[in-house]
Amino acid sequence: MTKKKRKKAPESQPLWARLNRRYPKWGRRIGITSALVAMLAVLWFVADPLGGGPTAIDETGSEVSAGPIDGAPDAEARVNRPAPNFLLPDYEKNAVRLDDYEGKAVFVNFWATWCGPCAREMPDIVRIAEKFPDDVVVIAINRGESKGAAQNWMRRLGLPEDLPNFKWVLDSRESVVREYGVEGMPQSFFVDGSGIIRAAVRSGLSYEDMLISMERALNSFAVPSTRAP
Repeated sequence: MTKKKRKKAPESQPLWARLNRRYPKWGRRIGITSALVAMLAVLWFVADPLGGGPTAIDETGSEVSAGPIDGAPDAEARVNRPAPNFLLPDYEKNAVRLDDYEGKAVFVNFWATWCGPCAREMPDIVRIAEKFPDDVVVIAINRGESKGAAQNWMRRLGLPEDLPNFKWVLDSRESVVREYGVEGMPQSFFVDGSGIIRAAVRSGLSYEDMLISMERALNSFAVPSTRAP
């Protein structure tokens, strides 16, 4: 006659076993809670609410704040009014300032990797930069995405990274996006050599339309400069 195994008294069982018996879902709940805490920690790190915000390195090697520049003469991006000045980092964190290109026409384009029309028009924007190597600068502003996402998109489309007059920059907190009143994507602004917006387009553009707006900026150099010093 075999002896029956005596069950362990609840008190002699490990704590986790007793908890599992009393609270069958406690393990799953702890797992979910831990995942939520980890996700919030990542969001906190990315948002950096206590930090100073995005920065860039200027020509002196100093770290400077990125975004709209205080003292801009006009907070609205409107045709025939001064373009709001800004400073944003390129992919190497070098500072790109709009008013550094005074005397040249500037094609300011806002884009994102999730924007289909952005992908369709960007090769033509590159063509504009190639057509006017000495008179035009393109500043292509990525809206709110990481350097990795922006670079992968650009490389997937076979777009050049080394055109001297084509600046790929990041607006990670979308501060310049808001300053320019950008909503739908893409949006483009054509700024003349004195900093005045001569054309603004809130949709994708054909190459021919880009040429028309670019010529308007090239041929509309206002005499007095209205940009902030």
